[in-house]
Amino acid sequence: MTLYLRNPELVAEARRRMMRKMIENSFNTERMLTFPMEMKSTKDEYTLTGMLPGLNADEINIQFNNGLLTIEGEYQEIRDENSEYLFSELPVGKFSRSIEIEDPIVSDRIEASMRDGVLTIRIPKAEEAKPKSIKIIAK
Repeated sequence: MTLYLRNPELVAEARRRMMRKMIENSFNTERMLTFPMEMKSTKDEYTLTGMLPGLNADEINIQFNNGLLTIEGEYQEIRDENSEYLFSELPVGKFSRSIEIEDPIVSDRIEASMRDGVLTIRIPKAEEAKPKSIKIIAK
């Protein structure tokens, strides 16, 4: 008969180290911010509105590729060296949102504008995606 003596604290610490290593190796440690937005549809277009206060249009990258609209950018850290910060809730870092659009659209007519921190993207629908009315012929 073999008797093994274990220290429960050492076993717990070994498990914590193993879990920490597993988490570090399996996840991207870079934090990705998000921002609030809404999307609405009319018969002619989709309109996406996003709140990105404090950014200029030059700091935002918008791409449409294979039905995926991606909005990316980065909030830069603004620090005053002469002040002691007690807390800060201002966003700092990269942000990204992606929206999949399954209906056919006219990608070369997508328009984006920005005013007072509100990003508006207009995405026109292609003719085949627009609803069609069918008239009934009475006989």
